[in-house]
Amino acid sequence: LTIPSLVKSDGGRYYCTVTNELGRSMRSDDVTLTVVEPPSIRTHPTSQLTTVSMKVTLNCKGTGRGSITYHWETINSGRGQWMSISNSNTRRLVVRNLQESQQYRCVVSNEAGGTPSNDTNITILRTTTHPIMST
Repeated sequence: LTIPSLVKSDGGRYYCTVTNELGRSMRSDDVTLTVVEPPSIRTHPTSQLTTVSMKVTLNCKGTGRGSITYHWETINSGRGQWMSISNSNTRRLVVRNLQESQQYRCVVSNEAGGTPSNDTNITILRTTTHPIMST
């Protein structure tokens, strides 16, 4: 049995019946097909404004069947590629001592695959001081 373009509603119990030319039939044992879809993102991280060296917290929430895992990525602006952030396997990412604006996303996964969140930006506000002139 081949099921092209498998969808969730294809899940269920299946069996096979074989009949020979004499009319004798045999039925296989039932097998259960469970279709697991990749998780979806319920809460996407939101973009934030901050100043240099401040702490920023990003949150992400996934939903789906099975065991859900999280990891965070940041974009390598020089190459335009998403890179995994080590030790970022929770729903919450705390970014400390950020010196430059940066883009992030959360990836929520289960046994069926991974789903990235919307991209989010942490933008560094640059403050400038102007000399005070007195007369």
